[in-house]
Amino acid sequence: MRLQSEILRRGITEVLHFTTNRGLVGSLASQSLLSRPLLGEDAYLRHVLKLNSAFRPEESELFDKTEDWIRYVNLSISEVNGRFLEVSRRWHTNDDVWWCILSFDPQIMTHDGVWFATTNNSYDQCQRGQAEEGFDALFAQSIRRKKRGYNGNPWNVQRFGREPSHPTCEQAEVLYPESLSLEHLVTVYVEQDEHHDIAAGWLQEFDYQSVNVSVQPRKFMGRQN
Repeated sequence: MRLQSEILRRGITEVLHFTTNRGLVGSLASQSLLSRPLLGEDAYLRHVLKLNSAFRPEESELFDKTEDWIRYVNLSISEVNGRFLEVSRRWHTNDDVWWCILSFDPQIMTHDGVWFATTNNSYDQCQRGQAEEGFDALFAQSIRRKKRGYNGNPWNVQRFGREPSHPTCEQAEVLYPESLSLEHLVTVYVEQDEHHDIAAGWLQEFDYQSVNVSVQPRKFMGRQN
C-alpha cells in the first residue's frame, strides 16, 4: 500500500488529538475517542466531558455538507494545531481543567473511511480527499486557507522548510469516522510533572498499562506557520 509506505518515508510516528483531563477519563471509560455527536449520546460522557470548544463551525447549516463532518474525530499529524489549542485554553479557565495530548499509531491513517483536510476543516478553502491522493495534498508547496484573511487578502501558507513529517499547514487535519479505538493509543503527553502520575493512574485503572505517559511541555506548542 503506497499510503503506508509514504507514512514511513516521511518519518511520521504519531497522529495527535488534544483534550482535557476530563476528556481523557471519558475516552478511557468508553475505550474510544468519540466524535462530537457520539459524546452527547453517551449518558455517562455527557456529565464527565468538557468539549474543546463551545462549537464547531461544521455544525452550521451553512457549512459544506458533502459529509457529516462533525461525525469525524479531528486529529493532527506529528504536531497539534497550536492555534486551536490556544483558543481552547481560553475557553476553559477553571482550575480543575488541564490538558493532555493523545498520541496514536500513524497506521490509523490507512483505515477505511479516513479523510484528509489540507487546512482547518472549517476554512472555506479547505480541500479534502482520501487515500494516497488526499494524504499527498497535505504536503503541497502552497496551501490555501481562506479567501479573505485578517488583512482582507487571501490567506495562504507556503511549505518552505517544514519537516517531511509535518503537513504544509499546521492546521491540516486527519478526519477519522465516528470513533477511534484506544487500542491504537501509544502515548499520553502532559505538561506538568504533577499530571504524570494522575494520568498513569487512570491508564492503569482502565487497564491501559502499556500506554506511556510523558511530560513534554513543548508538544503543546505545535509548529505554527
